[in-house]
Amino acid sequence: MAKDVEMKEKVGQRLMIGINGKTIDRETEELIQEIKPGSIILFSRNISSPEQVKRLITHIQNLLSSPPLIAIDQEGGRVIRFTKGLTVFPGNMALGAAGSPDLAFQQGLLSASQLKDIGIDINLAPVVDVITSHHNPGITIRSFGDDPKRVSDLACAFIEGTQKAGLVAVAKHFPGKGAAEVDAHFDLPTVSIPEKTFEKIHLFPFTKAIENGVKGIMSTHIYCPTLDSKVQHPATFSRKIVNDYIRTRLNYNGVIFSDDLEMGAIAKHYNIEETCLKTTMAGHDMLLICSNYKWQKRGFHALVDAYTNSLLSPEELDASVKRIHNLKNFCSKGTTPNQYKTSLKPDILAEQIAQQSITVICNEKRLLPIDSQKVKDLLLLIPDLSALPFLEEGYEPTENHFLIKECHHFFPGKVGFRFFSLNPEHGEIEQTTKPGNKHTLFIVFISNAQVNQGQKLLIKKVRQCYDNIVFVLLDNPFDCEFMNTKDTCITSYGFRKIQLKLLLAVIFGKVEAAGKLPFKVI
Repeated sequence: MAKDVEMKEKVGQRLMIGINGKTIDRETEELIQEIKPGSIILFSRNISSPEQVKRLITHIQNLLSSPPLIAIDQEGGRVIRFTKGLTVFPGNMALGAAGSPDLAFQQGLLSASQLKDIGIDINLAPVVDVITSHHNPGITIRSFGDDPKRVSDLACAFIEGTQKAGLVAVAKHFPGKGAAEVDAHFDLPTVSIPEKTFEKIHLFPFTKAIENGVKGIMSTHIYCPTLDSKVQHPATFSRKIVNDYIRTRLNYNGVIFSDDLEMGAIAKHYNIEETCLKTTMAGHDMLLICSNYKWQKRGFHALVDAYTNSLLSPEELDASVKRIHNLKNFCSKGTTPNQYKTSLKPDILAEQIAQQSITVICNEKRLLPIDSQKVKDLLLLIPDLSALPFLEEGYEPTENHFLIKECHHFFPGKVGFRFFSLNPEHGEIEQTTKPGNKHTLFIVFISNAQVNQGQKLLIKKVRQCYDNIVFVLLDNPFDCEFMNTKDTCITSYGFRKIQLKLLLAVIFGKVEAAGKLPFKVI
């Protein structure tokens, strides 16, 4: 009986689960006490402020004799969980455009310090995918760029900064999904590229991260027939990819995490019991089940049954639990106050990164910077981003929109504005592009035209209607493929407020655009 209890507790240590709400209700308390998970991951649904999260974490830790590690995805840029209370940093591609490992180190250090102060142990970052497909909906600006060495240099600097603050960094998504053209949140991508290409490009940053002491590696749900030829076998289930390559070939002794096992790439094709067994057999230490309480319980009991019936290796169970225990020891040590001094304040650092990343792609007509002595009227065409997740305040489609207010700050003349849907239809495009004053300069903000056909049509219509146009690519610089060689075009690599503020500072000539595209234009 005692052995059964011990085995169940070991199994629980191998699960990272998500919970509901900003406080712990009876159902959640019973779930945590039943599974005794090794880690709990927090999402936006769990967060209202840093102070509230501190209370939540304290409650969680008081439920178990071996408190779970607290994890979060606070990558910066597109993927963040705290939209206020902590500094919102630009994302990886902004760092790639700035090209400074020191900035990456400082962001890792300062972001981790803020998270550590709240009680968080693991940041599931950085993304180290080398982006080789411009049609990659799951990654885009989450990548540092398309050069493996640059990605590695920036990732290793970010990891060093993160872990110097006493926080676990996790390099993701092994073996690299920078070439994937399907988002694994919805279905299973297939990446059919030669094994040598994988090793030279996509695996290179993981190798460097491991050499530099990264504490965690996260796998991904992609099918790689050249790495494991088993038909439609996701990397998540591949012992050849996870155990044989990461653990044996790369001699990695840190913790290997799965990605969320509720994603469509897995959940559309397998039940949670089969998924947990296959993921464990592949060689993962910690399995992520991020939302569904029933699935978390079913996955837990499926693993308990598998160990009870000798379907899984008890030696590998012990080895995984030991690695997780070592991770807990690392997190409990903390850091000595002022051990890693920096003169930079987090908000100032975020501003520096934003400023050094802004990139002018084309300015043949010399419309940038805007000269307020010559230009008297502006018309802003702005996509309505207000329904997107993880937004800061100030994106409502009214005159109080952050962009409009900032334009008034920089520009003394008349500022008009029109909003449009992310995927506008014909009638809305006609209304948005109705004739204006021929002397007006139009600033057209574009948000991910790669996946929004209506914005591609809007771009064409704008060109037909107006002469003086500045196109601003917000959150997908790969939209530059829809630009003509004579279009005036600039990108901010994201729509965070600090990025928009510095974007407008560049547009109006207050600061220089210092960034360079971190990928080749096809």
